[in-house]
Amino acid sequence: MDDLDCSILRNLCHNGRASTTEIAKGLGVAPSTVHNRINRLRESGVIERFTVILDPARLGQDVTAYIGINIESSRRIAIINQLKRIEDVLEVYELLEPYDLFIKVRTRDIGSLKEHVLHAINGLDGVLDSSTILTTKRHKEESSTVRRKGKK
Repeated sequence: MDDLDCSILRNLCHNGRASTTEIAKGLGVAPSTVHNRINRLRESGVIERFTVILDPARLGQDVTAYIGINIESSRRIAIINQLKRIEDVLEVYELLEPYDLFIKVRTRDIGSLKEHVLHAINGLDGVLDSSTILTTKRHKEESSTVRRKGKK
């Protein structure tokens, strides 16, 4: 990835609906160059998918929680696969400490969190315990930051 790729990615992260012509004009290159670079970034897996960041409050999803989960290591893959199927679970990560898994959840309210997520998690075979952190207000949410490899 070079500086042009990074600039294209920053443009797309800011506005995923920006046209290749619009991006090209801002960067001073041909639209075909931007189009070809985006295709190459998709094919190489740098761009996994195009998506939208939604305002959860406007969708009635007023609760965002992070849940740390400790599990039996022999059940890791099965538990991860089951967590991925829970609709309100947005992200699943493996950790070194203090938990084995860490998930991000967004749901309607505390009742929904308990009923649809916490009961499901605590009912999974191999879950030893979990700990929930509730957020109160979102100040920033991005899908990623774009820096060239080797630069800080």
